[in-house]
Amino acid sequence: MIADRRALLRERLASAGLRGTADAEGIPRRADPAQARLSAAQRHTWRYQRAHPGSLANNLGLLLTFTGTVDADAVAAALARVAARHDILRTTYHVGADGQPFQRVHDALPFPVTIARADADEAWALAQSAVRTPFDLESDAPLRLALFRTAPDQVVAALVVHHILWDGATFDVLSKELERAYATPAPALPELPLQYGDVAEWEHGRRERITARDLEYWTRRLAPPRPRQTLPLGRGDAGAPVEAGGRVDRRLTASAALLHLAARNRVTPFVAFIACWAAVLGQNGADEVTIGTTVLTRDRPGTETLIGNLANHIVLRLPVGPSPASTTLVAAAAAEFDTAFNHRHLPYEDVAEALGGQDLRAPPHLFDTLVVFIPGGTAGPRLPGAQTRWRRLHNDAAQFPLVPLGLEAFVHGRGGETTIDVEATFARTAFDAETVRTLLLRLDETIHEAAREAW
Repeated sequence: MIADRRALLRERLASAGLRGTADAEGIPRRADPAQARLSAAQRHTWRYQRAHPGSLANNLGLLLTFTGTVDADAVAAALARVAARHDILRTTYHVGADGQPFQRVHDALPFPVTIARADADEAWALAQSAVRTPFDLESDAPLRLALFRTAPDQVVAALVVHHILWDGATFDVLSKELERAYATPAPALPELPLQYGDVAEWEHGRRERITARDLEYWTRRLAPPRPRQTLPLGRGDAGAPVEAGGRVDRRLTASAALLHLAARNRVTPFVAFIACWAAVLGQNGADEVTIGTTVLTRDRPGTETLIGNLANHIVLRLPVGPSPASTTLVAAAAAEFDTAFNHRHLPYEDVAEALGGQDLRAPPHLFDTLVVFIPGGTAGPRLPGAQTRWRRLHNDAAQFPLVPLGLEAFVHGRGGETTIDVEATFARTAFDAETVRTLLLRLDETIHEAAREAW
C-alpha cells in the first residue's frame, strides 16, 4: 500500500461498513469482455516498453521462501487459478487499426512455470536470470514463476511480473488470492464482480470531467521557473547503458525518530520522510525542490481487490531554503501532499505533456527523485503449514525507468519494534554507489536532527 492518509481512512471506514459517499459511484462492466482500452498507468508503461523493446526496467521480481510443508505443484496450480480469476494475468497488448493501443484478454494464456530441485545458490542464480529476461507484451503472459525445492522442508519461488499489472498494493492482493487458491480444493475460484479492463474503460469515460480542473492546478503549481535539480549528478559511468541501474540498501537508524517526528507534527511517517528527504536535497543551496511520489487510485468499490496497476505519479514542490525549521518543512510537506492528492487522477503523462512533453528516451524533467513509501510490511502469501519470507530481485535496471534515483521505504513492525528499510535504485549513468550511500546517510542523520529540532 502506497502512503496515502485518505486512502487509509477510506479503507478503515469500508472495513467498518462506513464507506463514504465519495466512493458511491460504481464502475460498470465493459461491453466487450475480450478487450479494453489501456488505463493511463498501462499506457505509460506500454509506451515505454514499446520505445525500449528489450527493456528490463519494468520487470519486478520477488523471491519467496516457504519453509515447512509446501507442495510446489500446488503453488503453481494455485497461481494458475488466480490467473483464471483475474483477466489482467491473461492479457496481451496490441495496436488497433486506429493506431491506438488496446488490451486483449485471452480465455487462457499459460504463464511459464519451472519446477526443479536446486540448492540455494542455484535457485538464486536462476531467479536472477528470470528477472533479467524481458517480456514481449504482445505475445507473452505478463508473469512467470519458477519453484525450486532447496531442502525437504523448503521451497523457493521466483515470481516475475511486468509493471503493467503491478502497483504498491498488488503484492498484498496477490498474496491473499494465492493463499485462498492454495487452500481451496475447487478447480475454479468465484468470478470477480469487476475486472481491471472495466476500470480502464471507465477511466476513459470520466477523463474529460477531471482533466480541466486538475490540469489547471498542475500547470500552475509546476509552472516555470521550476526548481533546479539538486542531486549530485555526474559521478556515474557515462559509458553505462542508459537503463543500467544499481541498488544500495540501508536500514534507518532513525526509524523510531521518524515515527516520533511524525507523531509530534500530527502527520503520517510518509510526510515526515518526504520533508526530511527534501531537506537533504536542499543542502546544495536550493530554495525549492521537486520530488515525485506514487499514489494509489483504488478509491472505487471493487478496485481494492484487483490485481493491476492502479497508481499514478504526482509531483510535490517544497520550499527548503534558507534552512526552515523542521516543523515548518513538515507542515509544508503535509499541505503540499494533501493538495496534490486531491488532483491525483490526472495522469502524470498528461501533466508532463502540458508542461513541455516527455521524451521517453530521457529522464523525467519534472523531478529527479521518486519516493515510494510502503507503511505496512506485507508478509507475502501465508500458506498453511509454512512460514514465508521474501525479498526483492534486482533487475540491473533503474527501478523507475530513467529516473536518476528512486527510494522505496518499507516499514516493518509497530511501535518500538518498527524498522524502516530504504532501497535506493539509481541510474549508473548518473551516480556511483558511494554517492548514494552518502545521500542515505545524510537522510538518516537529517531525520535524527529533525526529531531533536536540531535544524
